[in-house]
Amino acid sequence: MNPPSSPGVPAARPLLTWAVFGVTAATTAAGLLVPGFAPVLVRTDDFFHGEGWRLITPILVNPEGWHQVVFNGVMLLLVGVIAERTFGRARWAALYLAGGLAGNAFSYVMSDYGAGSSVAVAGLAGGLAAWVLSGRAGLPVPPRIAAGALLAGGAALAALGDNHGAPLLVGALLGTVFLRTMRDVPSMSDVRPTRRARTP
Repeated sequence: MNPPSSPGVPAARPLLTWAVFGVTAATTAAGLLVPGFAPVLVRTDDFFHGEGWRLITPILVNPEGWHQVVFNGVMLLLVGVIAERTFGRARWAALYLAGGLAGNAFSYVMSDYGAGSSVAVAGLAGGLAAWVLSGRAGLPVPPRIAAGALLAGGAALAALGDNHGAPLLVGALLGTVFLRTMRDVPSMSDVRPTRRARTP
């Protein structure tokens, strides 16, 4: 049975995932259609000259074309629904923002000037990897090995300068902290998207 959907506990309905998907779709569309909109949000060296919002706003737009739009949108829905049902809305938001901040900060260190929501989604994926590895998801050994491989891949990506590695690792660390403080951690059978959501 799914726990109640209050901000601090696992959510029956993944409303935050869909809300973030909608906002990101809207801001991405504006970035693709409205001249001058995306350049205000993406990573540029103006971050080092007082435009501090560029540490987080790059996750609001996917300016590299429809392949980025579709991939990041699909991944947000696939990963976000499970993460929201597992960690709840407040922790989901923390994982998403931590991933975005870590990915963008790493990008600035590597002089990677662009944008995209995938780094924030990587934060969610890292949190889920920690959940699977902990055994609390109730999954057999192969998925746990895959989760470990994902985090090992995150370390490799970071070492290679890819901006998705850092948010994966930060998400896993934060997810581990959350799992230690959560009173009730649902299993995969409780949070799978096909399960009919229960209300409080």
